[in-house]
Amino acid sequence: MIAIGNQFGGPEQRGSLVHSMLNKAMNVAADVRDASSNDGTKAWINPIFILPGSVSKPEFEGYKLGHFSRKQKGLVVMIAVPQPVADGEDIADFVGMSLREAVRLAAAYFAEKGISFSTLKAEKIILAIEAVLE
Repeated sequence: MIAIGNQFGGPEQRGSLVHSMLNKAMNVAADVRDASSNDGTKAWINPIFILPGSVSKPEFEGYKLGHFSRKQKGLVVMIAVPQPVADGEDIADFVGMSLREAVRLAAAYFAEKGISFSTLKAEKIILAIEAVLE
């Protein structure tokens, strides 16, 4: 359903608050989603938070749809993390808002392809993530 990833733009982010919170979100998503969520029977998304750093920065702002696997029914949604969030500002709010927008974008994409996607199950995962990040 939702399998979160992250891409850090530099080694300075290791151990930072944003690193810790994104890892918590990733772990909660893994614990809450169905074990068979990416076996190709149901549509799922892989939101990837891309953080700016000393080595690299996102080459876009906002959201960008990435690779879609028709066989596995998985869609990558890249999320550019603004510098203030990467610096620790309003991380929990940003994560929840971004995941909801990723779900909205993915649902529209899957609808165009005629593939069913459960926004209710996605919201359940997002609510669990928000509860842990508060």
